[in-house]
Amino acid sequence: MTGSLRDSIAFRASREAAKAMIGEIDALRWLLHVVDARLRAPGVAGVATHLHLDIAEAIVDAHIEELAEPGLTAERLAQLRTDPRCLVIVSALHFLTTPHCPAAADDDEDELEILSWATDVARCELPVS
Repeated sequence: MTGSLRDSIAFRASREAAKAMIGEIDALRWLLHVVDARLRAPGVAGVATHLHLDIAEAIVDAHIEELAEPGLTAERLAQLRTDPRCLVIVSALHFLTTPHCPAAADDDEDELEILSWATDVARCELPVS
């Protein structure tokens, strides 16, 4: 791999797509469905990738729960739609499930690199308490 996938045109496109998705419950649920179908199929990804997928999916699930909260204020919705933790995760998941991404079976190291980077960034954003 020459250069980082995070600097690629494809990943920048996924970040833009993620910006539109992180405030939309249906779009996030669809993304999780695609992740499950494409990346969790037997033999597609290794154990390490599955661990990072667990982390990523938990972050997206929690984000969906927050979006679905009754009485969600406009201010809180605006915060959720710009949540950097969710943005990086959704960007990575979108990138990994789009056709321009190298197939998981062909380049598992690149997949793991982008996914582990995203989960590391997201975990650093978590409040410590």
